[in-house]
Amino acid sequence: MTNSQPLDNTNARLDDLDTRLEQLGDEIDLIRTIQTANRRELRFNSQSLARVERTIIEIGDIVRLQSIQAERDRQQAERDRQVLNQLIAEAAQDRQQVAIDRQVWQTEIRRIWEHLQGRNGGSSISQ
Repeated sequence: MTNSQPLDNTNARLDDLDTRLEQLGDEIDLIRTIQTANRRELRFNSQSLARVERTIIEIGDIVRLQSIQAERDRQQAERDRQVLNQLIAEAAQDRQQVAIDRQVWQTEIRRIWEHLQGRNGGSSISQ
């Protein structure tokens, strides 16, 4: 029986080794599955990140263009303000000239009226 004991011991050890190798194989399969899932998730995340980067670049371009347009609008508003102020000044001068012209016309009409009254002998009715 001493001869069969080492053989039984060897067989038990081989069975134990087989069990361990099988468990190790299962763990390796699980690790490969996890690695595959990690690769897929990494690819998805990389693609998502690339889309986010493109979106950020597009938003940056939009902001830059809006800033340029806002500056153009500000400059145009300043030019419009200057033109408006000039028109207001011209309108004030025109009102002043109209007042002067009105006074000149009233004076001239009064002079003509007085002249006509003098020719008619002071009567306001023509003969």
